[in-house]
Amino acid sequence: MFRLGAFEGEGMILNLLKKILVCLDGEQHSQRAQEYALALAKATGAHLTALHVENPYLKQFHHEIYAAGRREYVAYVDNLLRDLAGKTLAEFSQTAAVQGIAHAIKSRHGNPLDEIVKETEENNYDLVVVGGKYLRGLERLKSENLPNKLEKVLKTALLIVKQQ
Repeated sequence: MFRLGAFEGEGMILNLLKKILVCLDGEQHSQRAQEYALALAKATGAHLTALHVENPYLKQFHHEIYAAGRREYVAYVDNLLRDLAGKTLAEFSQTAAVQGIAHAIKSRHGNPLDEIVKETEENNYDLVVVGGKYLRGLERLKSENLPNKLEKVLKTALLIVKQQ
């Protein structure tokens, strides 16, 4: 579990955080981001919102499927994405409630970068927390690397929590 030992005496910094957004996708690196966000919210009393963006990327291949199965494929992928979002957000909500943290859950549909930026701008968060993977060599070049893109476009403080 993450501890705020370095921040405990820094009342000024902690008082700046009133609204925190944590971005979750159900993967291990976003689980670590959730741990950090929960600890920060608990230490500061900030309201914590979890956001899951349903990425329509998987549905782009429906054109390659024969017309007869196209609708079924799109419906199947939609259901999978909705189930993942529901499970991820329900687990977050349960954990936050047990810890007594004021929280909300949100789900958006679209390009994750665009939707996170919109959510941040529309709701004036003080901090955005995201998980990040360690990428090496060709992985780094081929990756979409959402945290780095967010760092370039967000006008809000960003905490990138790297996977151990």
